[in-house]
Amino acid sequence: MDEELLTRQMPHSVEAEQAVLGSMLIDARCVPEVIDKLRPEDFYLRHNREIYESIYSMFNFSQTIDPVTVLEDMKRKGTYDENQSRNYVLQLMDATPTAANVGEDIDIIKDKTLLRRVAETAASTSSTTTGEAFQRKALAKDSGMTMPQMTIKSRPIPSRVSPPPQMTPVFMHIW
Repeated sequence: MDEELLTRQMPHSVEAEQAVLGSMLIDARCVPEVIDKLRPEDFYLRHNREIYESIYSMFNFSQTIDPVTVLEDMKRKGTYDENQSRNYVLQLMDATPTAANVGEDIDIIKDKTLLRRVAETAASTSSTTTGEAFQRKALAKDSGMTMPQMTIKSRPIPSRVSPPPQMTPVFMHIW
């Protein structure tokens, strides 16, 4: 079970991330739509996120977005890898025949981002509750108490609520 958890990857779609980046590089007209719907943290792969961050900041500064300017921006930011970046950007463009499906690719990335956030929240909740149980056990050990003695006792909820006492009518006769 523990090995399975270690080898499990968070939800993501390499193909959708590459298609969105390739679309933005081959057709700058789709950049506003992508920028409006995705944030850098939506990209799971570090290299894809770095390319998107360059395009994102260039768009915000109204700079021209094409492969050459994106690579130059990455060099300036220190995210350019001499051995990979140029070839990877060219591969993104070659692998993306058209930007016509960028909307569907954006939806895939957004779905995967949501699934990652749910998984992260579940993992965080799990570690928090595991941590609290561990703290209770450690406290019980230090205090010499047993775990049942440390549980919070609440008032039992009655299984049946008794009716209010009967009131006897009092008649007053005025003569």
